[in-house]
Amino acid sequence: MIGIEGERLGPVPSGRRITLWTLNSLAIVFLALIGVRLQANGLPIAIWWPAAGVSVAFALRVAPQRRWTAIALIFGLTALANAIGGRPWQLWLLYGLFNAIEIALVVALLRRRGARFRLDSLTDAARFVGAVLLGAAVAAAGITTANVVVSGGTFLPTSIVIFASHSSAMMLIGSLAILPRDTGKRVRPVELIAHVVVVGGAVLLAFGPPGYTELSFLTFAVLAAGCLRFPVRVAIWSSLVTSVTALLLTLTSGGTAGLGTVQSAEAAVTLVVFMSAIGLFTVLVSVARFEGRTNAAVAVRAAEEIAAAERARASAMATQLDLERQREDFVTAASHELRTPVTNVLGYADLLSESDLTTEQRSWVDATRRGAARLAGLLDGLTQAASPGERVRVAVDELVGDVRAAHHAEAVARRTELVTTKTGLHVIAVDADARRALWSLVANAVTFAEAGTVEVSASRIGDDIAIVVADDGPGMSPETLAHAFERFFRGREAEGRTASGLGLGLATARDLARRNGGDITLTSSPGQGVVATLRLPAAPTTA
Repeated sequence: MIGIEGERLGPVPSGRRITLWTLNSLAIVFLALIGVRLQANGLPIAIWWPAAGVSVAFALRVAPQRRWTAIALIFGLTALANAIGGRPWQLWLLYGLFNAIEIALVVALLRRRGARFRLDSLTDAARFVGAVLLGAAVAAAGITTANVVVSGGTFLPTSIVIFASHSSAMMLIGSLAILPRDTGKRVRPVELIAHVVVVGGAVLLAFGPPGYTELSFLTFAVLAAGCLRFPVRVAIWSSLVTSVTALLLTLTSGGTAGLGTVQSAEAAVTLVVFMSAIGLFTVLVSVARFEGRTNAAVAVRAAEEIAAAERARASAMATQLDLERQREDFVTAASHELRTPVTNVLGYADLLSESDLTTEQRSWVDATRRGAARLAGLLDGLTQAASPGERVRVAVDELVGDVRAAHHAEAVARRTELVTTKTGLHVIAVDADARRALWSLVANAVTFAEAGTVEVSASRIGDDIAIVVADDGPGMSPETLAHAFERFFRGREAEGRTASGLGLGLATARDLARRNGGDITLTSSPGQGVVATLRLPAAPTTA
């Protein structure tokens, strides 16, 4: 009898909507008429009001734009039921009004934008319980005041019964309309039967013929086990049936008489407080258990995803290491095979340079030797020794002079001016490492500063000597600069130029500098050249 209009996507067919509203309306009137008959001696009001539960469920499930229509309908239906029950017109009018205010307050406190309210977490359950208790308190205050003014009577017992009866009905019946999407395991029939038997025994012991009402707490213990074992829906239905059973046993004097009136106001108060406590307890405990199980499932899925990601990462690393090994094997093999012919070329070029040659022939031999020497340098970069050798005192001016002489012919061929400055500085490094590192920097500068200027200078910065190679070539883009030291990387600035190489020069130069306690840094802007700085430890000054 609880509609689902607010849960559907898109418009609800008009025939279905009419059916849902009709069934809920009939349920509210029917349960309100039953509530009017549930009386206790000494109390002018019903001891339980199940219509409040269906009313709040109905108002929470209808589409948001129709909730005020639903609340107005609830006002009319509850007023009608009280009028049929024979109450004075002032009371049935005020009862209907305060019932409607109660439902409007609960719905307003639970309203959400874009989604229907559900008991998905303990926070949601606390919001629902708080809204219900506040709505029931407002209804209790209003209805009790109306009774005192119109019919007389005492305020406290009446207000307690109204508050507890309305809150228990809204929590036990209303919560069925906003249950979470519980995906827990199905309940085994044996477990459910055992639960029903034990709960039934506890209720009979407290509210049946034995009359041990002081043992009603045993019912909570059994219901708690159900809340921790069963899905939320089963736990709430169990508590609702338990509460109705306790109500019927109270109305039948523990099952020894027909349906009648509760004999005392104290018995009525005890009953409805018990029912309200069951509702509050069940909603909070069952939803908290559902949230814990949901969070645990999320954590398990997250752990599985992390484990899968780690496995994929480990596989990718293994693949990368295998590729690195294959590349190193290829480089070693290729270098070994190329070194002998390159050495032969250099040897024969040296022999030819000592022969009587014409100027043109000597230029051919020099070009051949420069190419072979560059190729030998690339091979050295591919197979640099693991042991760097012994560090010695190296004169910077001599180092720069030798590198300048090695690149002089290349600079002339490219119409590049190679400028150096004497400094008198010394570094501590492996001589061969320092020469190869600076050789790579100057080679790059001469290649890219075609028809320009390359300036090599040095200065002391703290405990280091900074050898700066600056050119006025095209410079590097930010992307090229970010990857400049990666092996086998060649930036797009090298495209279309007569720049040979495998993209190893800068990477090898930095490795050489670092294993000598130094480093290489680059700064550049597109169109403004490159400034490469080779830092090496400064040699102690001699007396």
